[in-house]
Amino acid sequence: GKAEDLYECLKSCIEKNNIPLKNLVGFASDTTNVMVGEHKSVFSHLKSNLPEIVLVKCSCHMIHLCSSKACLELPRSVEDLVRNIGSHFSRSFCRQEKFREFQSFFGTEIHKILLPSQTRWLSLEQACSRGVEQYEPLKEYFRLLSFEDPSHTTDQIFGTMINKYTKAYLEFLSYI
Repeated sequence: GKAEDLYECLKSCIEKNNIPLKNLVGFASDTTNVMVGEHKSVFSHLKSNLPEIVLVKCSCHMIHLCSSKACLELPRSVEDLVRNIGSHFSRSFCRQEKFREFQSFFGTEIHKILLPSQTRWLSLEQACSRGVEQYEPLKEYFRLLSFEDPSHTTDQIFGTMINKYTKAYLEFLSYI
């Protein structure tokens, strides 16, 4: 629709709910011209009536940027852990079967360990959530593996998993 029509609809809805227009302190929306453009947009109409109103462009995108920036402060080893674990299981049915025994022993759900895609944020949450869910069986699986069949990657995975902060980092990544 046109900005004028959208503005009138917004204003009508606000008034219908007995909210004084002067109570609006901010406006958040996507970044299309009809919503936030400099001329003849919903926000420009609001701004003409409420000069103090603040524009927040695409709050979802801004939250994503804040989360991404915060994650840059986390140790790289946590994301490497998730990727290395996913890679370890993605290449071997035998390893998957052996890990199922650990899942059964620890009474956790029999779920596949996920490998995050190369697009960092699209699949990392699911892989982190699965890592939190399966943390104890994974830790013990890699404890045994680093004893029975040590390798640099296995030792690195196990070393990261026994760090007392790793699970908290995974929970944080899963949440955000």
